[in-house]
Amino acid sequence: MTRGPSVPRRGLAWSVTALVVGVLAACSSEPAEVSGEVSGDGVIVTPTERSPTGYEVTFRYWAPDAEAVGLVGDAYFTSPDAITRTLGHDARLGDDWRPGDVSHPLVSQPPAALELQPDGWWELATAMPAGTYSYGFVEGECERAALCRGHLDPTNPPPFAGEEGAGHQRTSQVYVPSDSEHPTYDVGYESDAAEGERGRLEHHTYASALSTAPEGERALGVYLPSGYDPDRPEPYPLLVLSHGMGENETAWFADGRAAQILDHAIADGDIPAIVAVTTDFGGLTDEPTGSAAFHAAYVDELTTGVLPYVESAFHVSSERDHRAFGGLSMGGALAVGLLERHPELFAWYGIWSAAPVPEGWHGLDAQARRAVRQAAGIHVGVGVDDGIVGIADSSPERAAAYREAGGRVTETNVPGAHTWQVWRAELHAFLTTTAFAQ
Repeated sequence: MTRGPSVPRRGLAWSVTALVVGVLAACSSEPAEVSGEVSGDGVIVTPTERSPTGYEVTFRYWAPDAEAVGLVGDAYFTSPDAITRTLGHDARLGDDWRPGDVSHPLVSQPPAALELQPDGWWELATAMPAGTYSYGFVEGECERAALCRGHLDPTNPPPFAGEEGAGHQRTSQVYVPSDSEHPTYDVGYESDAAEGERGRLEHHTYASALSTAPEGERALGVYLPSGYDPDRPEPYPLLVLSHGMGENETAWFADGRAAQILDHAIADGDIPAIVAVTTDFGGLTDEPTGSAAFHAAYVDELTTGVLPYVESAFHVSSERDHRAFGGLSMGGALAVGLLERHPELFAWYGIWSAAPVPEGWHGLDAQARRAVRQAAGIHVGVGVDDGIVGIADSSPERAAAYREAGGRVTETNVPGAHTWQVWRAELHAFLTTTAFAQ
């Protein structure tokens, strides 16, 4: 899934970046065989053996008194060339999926309409290609998805829904297997692993001296591998993951499907059994997100809050050589800052669709070049169709600069824009090519 440097794309303001992520949040090996319906009263995935994808998804929402119901989220497809400066696009359902399409959330378009059934359920059935899709529902008329309030599927809640202290989640997720007779996307690593190979998700809060929202407390998502043993002699390696703007600690385990991706990487022997935690960078400072002060606040929270808590609560290593960090978008910018300015914290880095770093950080000074050479492995990747502030160009340029500085760099650029379809692929590539390499 590796592609070369992208062609130049149009730049967009960071307010639009937040909008993309906000829409996802608001609206947001071969898999096992599936036969018949694979869910309850809500979303239904059915093998059909029909083109173009071999699978059909029926989205269902109980709202007998609603005047209209629409489908929001990223269960829509477009040719990359059709994505506009305002993030409008083809917005085709899976019935009209074509090779070369990418998944993209609705932004400026109206959602597809569900039809009311006699029993009070609203339904929309469409073919769907393989992969994971975040979806929600809008009640009433909606002309622009970004301006409408979405609801998750109450019959299919995301991870941590209802957990006290968990970040807000407004979408549910559905996974669609692949059909060898109708190939679409090769994403079996997003499927549920076999019984006995699945890790456990937990949600935790911990005391934080820096947190302002909420005051004095932060949240963590935690992945414990299958067979986690707090008493084994050797501590577990640790992976820390960061979300992007507008999201929180729930994103990587809901939209990102990180638990399933980790399950497969461990079961396949790509990485050892590890513990993974997802942080929340919101509410740490009143300074602008992306500023040097914002970066400093996140590092302070890692060193005084996140890492001490995780090391006390779980059997994880405190050694740099057994720790990795990965982030997307603004979280990717945090990864850049950690790599170049705090190399003592992590040995492996995943830098995906990274946001611009603060003014004055451009170019590798002598300190940063030394830090790049110290890293055990650096994974850089982007969606080649990403139109956000030149990211599709700056990411390959950063990878080239790190190589020139003597870094151990792996690069994976994939079809897609500034979306989870890209970031799930990047996490998979990071785990299978770079992180915790022996």
